[in-house]
Amino acid sequence: MGVVDQYDSEHKRAFYAEVMGDGTDNIHFGKWDGVDTEAPGAYGKAATGMTNWMWKQAMEIVDQDGSAKQIKYIDLGSGSGSAAAHLCEQDPKVSAMCINLCPNQNEENMTRASAMGLGTKISVTTGTYMEMPKDWDNMFDGCFTQDAFVHAYSKEAGLREALRVTRPGGFLVLCDLHCGAGPDVSAEELHTFAETNMVADWLTPDECVVAAKKAGWLDAHFVDLTPDIRLSFQLMGRKVTDMLASGKYNKSEMLPVRFFCGHVATYCNALCESETSITHKQICLIQWRNVLHMSDSVEKRLI
Repeated sequence: MGVVDQYDSEHKRAFYAEVMGDGTDNIHFGKWDGVDTEAPGAYGKAATGMTNWMWKQAMEIVDQDGSAKQIKYIDLGSGSGSAAAHLCEQDPKVSAMCINLCPNQNEENMTRASAMGLGTKISVTTGTYMEMPKDWDNMFDGCFTQDAFVHAYSKEAGLREALRVTRPGGFLVLCDLHCGAGPDVSAEELHTFAETNMVADWLTPDECVVAAKKAGWLDAHFVDLTPDIRLSFQLMGRKVTDMLASGKYNKSEMLPVRFFCGHVATYCNALCESETSITHKQICLIQWRNVLHMSDSVEKRLI
């Protein structure tokens, strides 16, 4: 099974919208600050909260004083385009190029953009962020990728490609799952999770920093948001249980996702054992902040 099979069938798109988006198309892990987990639509609100948090980091690089006349960015692995629609709607100077493998998700993206009056601000390309068009060199003010880069078959190659399409002075904001590195997480467990969820290059945060440097970025570091990702998975598991109990869903069709949620719950429980273990075993969202000196007067930044 590939990424398209995992995300682009009608059943899978509807399922993820219910489990992670509370019936919306914003199927991202959440930033839970100030969100009531028991309130209707909590997961969708937290997902939008993460998009906003990421964008704030980007704007601190390219538009700290709010004076930029326009910002054109690329969403790497844009899914159905919920993040792009949100960001372009809330700021008239922002426009987005979305690149994504899944044709059905891309059609949803274009349909929504048109319905929201964003058809001139959001462009959609079916393809992979691992190999973007050759004429995209230095085209974008920055790169944004939310819960998609985990599927990169080579993190180093993907980071190098992101660098290629980013203008000098631009940004990359990357939030995603990363491999745990602690003694209580077995190699078999990590392998099974990676194999089940289309993860070919399953790196720890430290290894991702090394990959970024090899790709040409320097001084990368991450922000550990393990508590947010743990809560996201716990709520996913609870929602799957409730959906099964409702009798509205076919258990055999949900089996891969039930396994996914159960496996991650076990992994997250290990993270909860002690504060010390949390600092070493990280399923985390990552914030990079990085400066590449391309010449004496030109730089690019990776958040």
